[in-house]
Order: sequence, then C-alpha cells, then structure tokens
Amino acid sequence: MIKRINVLKGIGRFTLLNSTSGHQGDFSKLNVIYANNACGKSTLCDVFRSLDTGNPTYIIGRKRLGSNVQQEVVVLMDGGQSTRFQNSQWHGRDHCPPVLVYDDRFIAENVFIGHHISVDQRRNLYGLVIGDQAITLKQAVDAAEQQLSSATTALNTAQANLNRLIPVGYTIESFRRLAAVDDVDAKIIKATSELRLAEQTKTKADAIQARRSLATLPIAEVPESLNRVLNSTLDTASLAAEEKIRKHLAATSHGLPLSWVKQGFDSQISTACPHCGQEMLGLDILDSYRLFFSGELQAQEQLRELTQSALQSAFGEVAQNQLRQIVISHATEQDWWKDAAGYEFSLPHIGDIETIISVLQGAYQGIDSALKRKQANPASETSLTVEESAAITSWREKAAELSAYNVALNAICGELQMRKASAGVTDIVPLQLRISELTACKKRHAQDTIDAYVAFDTAASQKSTAQREKQDANDALREQSNELFQRYGSRINELLTLFGTDFQIVSEGVTFRGGFPSGQLAIELCGTRVSASPEAASDPSQPSLANTLSGGDRSALTLAYFLAKVEMAANVARSIVVFDDPYHNQDRSRRQCTIERIHNVTGIANQCFVFSHDLEFARAVEKCPGTTTKTFIINPLNDSVTLEARSLPLLPNQAYLRNYHLLHNYLENPASYLQRLKEVADTIRVILEEYLRLKFPKAWAENDWLGEMIGKIREAQAGTPLSLCQPLTEELGYINTYSQRFHHGGIGEMADVPDSIELRTYVDRTLKVIHAGGHG
Repeated sequence: MIKRINVLKGIGRFTLLNSTSGHQGDFSKLNVIYANNACGKSTLCDVFRSLDTGNPTYIIGRKRLGSNVQQEVVVLMDGGQSTRFQNSQWHGRDHCPPVLVYDDRFIAENVFIGHHISVDQRRNLYGLVIGDQAITLKQAVDAAEQQLSSATTALNTAQANLNRLIPVGYTIESFRRLAAVDDVDAKIIKATSELRLAEQTKTKADAIQARRSLATLPIAEVPESLNRVLNSTLDTASLAAEEKIRKHLAATSHGLPLSWVKQGFDSQISTACPHCGQEMLGLDILDSYRLFFSGELQAQEQLRELTQSALQSAFGEVAQNQLRQIVISHATEQDWWKDAAGYEFSLPHIGDIETIISVLQGAYQGIDSALKRKQANPASETSLTVEESAAITSWREKAAELSAYNVALNAICGELQMRKASAGVTDIVPLQLRISELTACKKRHAQDTIDAYVAFDTAASQKSTAQREKQDANDALREQSNELFQRYGSRINELLTLFGTDFQIVSEGVTFRGGFPSGQLAIELCGTRVSASPEAASDPSQPSLANTLSGGDRSALTLAYFLAKVEMAANVARSIVVFDDPYHNQDRSRRQCTIERIHNVTGIANQCFVFSHDLEFARAVEKCPGTTTKTFIINPLNDSVTLEARSLPLLPNQAYLRNYHLLHNYLENPASYLQRLKEVADTIRVILEEYLRLKFPKAWAENDWLGEMIGKIREAQAGTPLSLCQPLTEELGYINTYSQRFHHGGIGEMADVPDSIELRTYVDRTLKVIHAGGHG
C-alpha cells in the first residue's frame, strides 16, 4: 500500500507537489482526490503507471515545460520503504505492488479510439493479434507455396555471398548478433595493451603474491581521561597532609622522596614504623600518612601518570616516526605496483607528511603542557589555553582526514588482494578472444557486410512468409484464443448488464492472418451483430460502432473491460487500482453502478485511488461502507501545487451553477448572446463573489462585495487560506474594475453597454481565475 507521495517535482503541472504534513496526509484504503480539469490528475496517473511498469518514458514525456527543475518522485510505502524516481529511472521498485490504472491512456491503448477497435487494441484486450477480413489457413499455405521455389533460389545465392564475409567460428546468426561497438579501433588498441599487461603480470606472479598489504595509518586519539584529570580538585586536608609529610622528610632525611614513605605505608602491619621500628601511635605524622596515601590526591596523581603515558604512546616520537614511515611506504608501494605489475591506483590526498607530523606535535605539546600545569597545581581545575584547544582541534580535524584516508585505503587493499589472488592464474585467453571479437564486430558493421545481410534478409523473409503460413501449430493457439475470450468476454458482458446497456460483445470465431490466430470481435445489439472493423466504420451504409453505439456505451464497454481485468487478476489482493474520472462520458443512469463497482474493487484490492473533477460523484464515492476513506484536493493556486488532505467541498448552489453555465456557454457561442450582453457582464462580479464565498465561507462579512474581498485577500497573513489567493489579487482587481462599469453606482448612474469583443476577453479571464482553484 502506498502511504504518501513525499516528493514530486518537475513533472507536468508540478514544479513541486506539497502533501499535507503528518499522518493526516497519509493515504488510506480508499482515497478520493478531487481536482478541476488540467490540475494534474492525468499526470499523477502516468506517475502511477510508470511506477507499475518501471517505464520512465511516462514521466520523462511529462517534463514540465520551461522549467529546469530535475524530475524526481519519492513514494513512501506503508512498510517504510521508499521508491524513488531520479536521473530518469526508478530505484527500489522491488517492494512495489502491482498498479492498475484506468484513464484516457488505458482507453486509447486497450479498447476504443474513435469509432473502431484498432489492431493493437485487440492485442491488449485478448492477448492476440486480431486482424480484419482474414484469409483462411489454406489460402495462406497456397500463397506461400507459390513463392517458395523462387524465394529458396534467391536465399541460396544471398547466403553464399554472405558466408564469404563471415569469420571462422561464426554462423550467419551469431555473426548477425554482434552489436556495433563505438570507437572500435581505439578499443582494439586498448585490448591489445591489456593483453600485453596480462602477459607481464603472469611472468611476475610470485613477486605480486608475496607483496604485503598496505598498512593502515595509526591515528592518535586524545586520551579519554584528559578531561577528568584536568577537571579534578582536592580538598584542603589532603593538601595540608602532603605539605606536612614533605616538611617531615626535609627535616628528618636527606631528600627521601614521597614514594619511599609510600612503600613503608603500604607494607605497615602495626602502628610501628616499618623502616625503623619506632612506635608512631599518637603521632600527628601517622595521621598525615593515612590521610595522604589513602586519599584522592594519590588517585589523581595515578590517573595523571596514566594519561601522560597514553599521551606519550599515541603522540610521542615513536608514534610520529611510525606514521611517517607508513605514509612513505604507501607511495613506495604505489610506484612498485605501477612499474612491476602494471597496475595504477591513486592514493587519497592528505597533504604533506611533515605538515601532519607538525599538527600531531602541536597537539602533543598542548596536552603535555596542560598536564604539567595540573601536576603543579593538583587542587584546582586546569583549563586548556586557547592555543592548546586550537592545537587539539586541529589534530582532530586532521585525524578525520586520516580516517577517511584509511577507508579509501581499504578499498585499494581489496583490489590489490584480488590482483594478488589472480596473479598466479591469469588467463590471457579471454583477452585474446576479446580482440578477436572486436575485430569481428568491426567487420560485421562494415558496409559490404551490411549490404550482404540486407540481401539475405530480404530473401529469407520471402521464404519464411510462405513457411509460416504452413505451420499447423495454429490449432493449439486457436483454442487458446477462444478460451481467453470466453474468460474475459463472459465477465465483461455481466458488467455491461449491470451498467444497463442493450448490447453485448460476441466472438465470431478465430481465423488466420499472417500465420497467427486472430479472434474477430463484434457487438450484438438488439439481436443483430455489428462489426467492429475499421472497414465497416468507414462505410456509412453498414451498421458499425460509428453509427450504433453512443459515446456513453463505448465508455461503459471500456470500464467493463478494465473491471473484468482487475477482478480476474491473480494478484488483485495486493494490487493498487487507480481510476481517473471513471464517470466521465458515462450516461447519468450508470453513475450509481460505477460507484458500486469502485466500492467492490476497493474491497478486493489492496488500495484504491479515485481522481475526479465531478464534485458530486467524488462525494458519493467517498461514502464506502466499512472502508476507511480519505479525501484530498489538488490546489494548483501557486506554482507549488498542494495535495491537501481535507474534506471535500460542499456542492455549489444552483445559482452558482446557472451563472457558471451562462459564462461558459457565452464563450462557446457568443453570437447567441448578443441581446444578453448586459446580463453576461453583470454575472462576472456576481459569480466571483459566489465562488469566493463557496471556497472561503468563514472569511467574509455578510455584506462584503468583490472589492472588499480583494482587499482582505491582499491583507491576509502568510499561512492563512486567503494568503494562497494573493497571486490572483492583481487579476481579480482588473476584472473587478471592468465589472464596475456595468453596475449602477459604479461610474455614473447609468451603466455602460458592454463591447462584445472586450466582454468575451473578461469572461475568459474570469473563468480562468475560477479554474485556478483555491482553499476552503
């Protein structure tokens, strides 16, 4: 199931399609999308069709004219997967369900164009090439026999001439299949060079296989404990204890370090001194020992020493030399592979190694300096200086570059490993065959070879035409075509009965044309069969589709075929079905049946979309019992079109419809309204006021007229529904100024008499404003 269309750009009317945000804009089981004509419904149908078939031409052919926006579509499925159309092709279509689309293109490609069923349409309807006025199989065989003898002689001659041009190892058909190769001479030269390189690789296989892989760069990381060391503090008691011990050692020893005392403290098993045996119970110095050597100062110092050691290991001179050596070795290996193995690769750019070492040293010195300050002042937090922070940041940026270098290096190592693995088993035969194939391709598309194939194909075609007519396999195909018609035809006729038509489709059996079976269609009307052939339609003296079926009947037949196809599809339960104005051109008596059939399809399919410009029909389709239905409106008011999830508008009142038809009919036949020009002119302002009240019922005061409405639109805050009409305010103002001339109190007490040419222009502009759409 499709959850939503996240992106749709540069296609048809859509520079950009904006769907309603949040779950409100998600599609449901049944989705009714209301829009006026020329608002993008057929564009969306072609997007659905392209999604189903994977054929990008349906979208490419609808590139928005005059726009440089790159075409893009992103469709989100309910499982969370996204299917994307980008760079003129679809990506991720594997998880898309089948999509069946009923629209004008389906009608044109499957059933009716004009007054007859075309040959290609019959192929789509029945899976057969259905010809007209077909000849019998025996007549086809007779015709083939008459030409077989002369065609065989001509073919033998053409074949002999062609064989002289075909290289050894090829047949006529295998040589024919060789495709033209662009820049074939250059590719022959390149293949020859590759062959020489392969021969060189084969001779140096041992050296290549013994070569070590490129070592990854060691990347120093700032010790994790640095911040804990620098931010640690000590209480005053620990500091006082340290000071007392240092003074005691200075007074009683010749420069013994704290570590000497620490050894004794750790080995003490009583209150006597472990070094001299003197009893220390009650001495202040013993309390100082305990406070100092078991306190947090020692923990801090221990962590600082560990951090200092980690810094030296990662950033010190040994680490610097190791990094320098590995970078230099990479360049050496690059040269070796090029010179010895003939393989060139590019190392990622990381700059001069000494510059890298300089950045590494800077970070090392900055961290080391901060740790030394901490050692000198363990009681307080130690902050990095601006220079130290900058040095650490510079190294981290450089480390990111080195990490990217290592990632790219892994790919290079992978390629080198493959070359090492294949070095001992290099097979030069494929390269030799490639050179032979390129040489053959060059010969295949030389002009003398092309001429020889034309002569051969002409003779072969003349012979095969006769042979095809003799094939007896048509019996099995005849049975298949009859079975196919019975399967679809019966259901189509059941649906036609539901639609209340007074005709059925029938089969007049299967004949043969061109060696293939062809089922002849007919319409049975009032017990009489009516031919569906183009010949009958072109002869007005014969009953045909041109003079027996109404446009509504033809639409009913089209829809019946589509419904039968959907219902009998093996994968209907996971399919998405799309209807574009299915009630268009239908007789009103079939409206309810059309709605019932759509509801039935909704019940058996995975998801259903219904596009309609008929508001009354759309509101009726929405009411599908037991089904979650969502309604949307396409609003093309701005260049950025909105697919808005919202309730469908209320049906317009009869006065609005009457006024709309008056203006529309005047445009269609202005000569019939020469005595009613004033009435037409008066209607311009009235219908615009009615239209705006219909679309924005909460925006106006009871007595607002068109001029006041335009003012409110101009003053509307961004993001409000009225603000979306602001691109139309200039045009509305012009139309309002014109319409004022024909109302009392506009300009003078007596209104002007409309000029018919000028009036027609403003009527057309008025209807275009209405057709532009808007928000309710």
